[in-house]
Amino acid sequence: MKNITMAENTMETESKNSLFLSVLINLIVCLLISTSIPSLLVEPLLRDGSIITGTRYTITKEALNTISEDNSVSVIGIGSSQIFKALDGKCVSSNLDNDALVYNIAQPSSRAYTDMLHIPRIVSVSPEIVLIEIAPNLLGNTSESAKEYVEMRFKLDTMNQDNLDLGGWVDIIDPKHRNWVALNEIERLEFKQEYFPAVIEERLSRLLLEVSNAKEKSSYGWIPQSNSELWIDYLQTPIFPSDHYGFDGKTSEEREIYNDTLMMKTGNYNPSYRNSQAHAALDYEISTLLENDIQVILVSPPHHPSALSYVTNGKWDGLNETLSRYELWEGVTIFDQTWESGWIDDHFYDRNHLDDEGRVEFCNRLAPVIDIILSQ
Repeated sequence: MKNITMAENTMETESKNSLFLSVLINLIVCLLISTSIPSLLVEPLLRDGSIITGTRYTITKEALNTISEDNSVSVIGIGSSQIFKALDGKCVSSNLDNDALVYNIAQPSSRAYTDMLHIPRIVSVSPEIVLIEIAPNLLGNTSESAKEYVEMRFKLDTMNQDNLDLGGWVDIIDPKHRNWVALNEIERLEFKQEYFPAVIEERLSRLLLEVSNAKEKSSYGWIPQSNSELWIDYLQTPIFPSDHYGFDGKTSEEREIYNDTLMMKTGNYNPSYRNSQAHAALDYEISTLLENDIQVILVSPPHHPSALSYVTNGKWDGLNETLSRYELWEGVTIFDQTWESGWIDDHFYDRNHLDDEGRVEFCNRLAPVIDIILSQ
């Protein structure tokens, strides 16, 4: 009788263990399914502009993965819309004496505090040079007006990342912004789920009304598929807004109003000297790249000469001192176009962005600087 009881207990224990194992396997399968389905549902609509206007914000991880496989000397440019609209990678590449591919993965309104999230993956790509923008409007802490943007970027960037992207930038994140950053799969899934209502609405609109909010092919903001022959070209030279929407499209009266109002905003920038959120991010970006034998070019983009007339003496000393400090770091080259002569009205889309003619000028000035570094 005792032996029968022991056998029953053993069978019961094995049954419980088997049940526990089955439940555990099912949980793991459900987790895998639950993390893959949101990606399959959400990511395509983020990329095509159906549920967000900033389609370009979704490409960084995939872009860097592509660059890592190009079997070429690589130069990567990061920064805000000023670098985005200034850097024509194909133009620069074609003007180099060295064989290299120059990529533009800058993002409108970006800053070092958001760009720093991509440094670990950039390091894994092992480019020869990284261009980093330093501009007077980007040297400071996150303002109240910028919080919504930073939250959006942190969530969009980190929800598509994985553990390869984790690094020293995590310690720089303001504790008040920690809830905007996904550091594990569960948090990444939660951010993706925030887009579900918009995804469902767009899917129903396409199904029932045959109407889509996706960007039209080759329009500004349209992103080619990563398996498309257009993808590499796009990573070098993205689709820029037509000059018609800038100065070239304004009447003389509209231009006069712009010059008397918006042009003066440039003089309002107050770049910090050091110890700001931006400087902490820049210190991390630059030092991490240099530690991994990646050369750095710090780019301070040009401003319209009329806009600079509103910058009072000493107002941008924070920018000048920041560039001077980093210039002392071995492996850093300064490409400061802020006060350089030769920038004229025909080069500008607006007070602080270049147009088609400006990109050609920027290309001609930047290519020799890259060549010197690659030839060393």
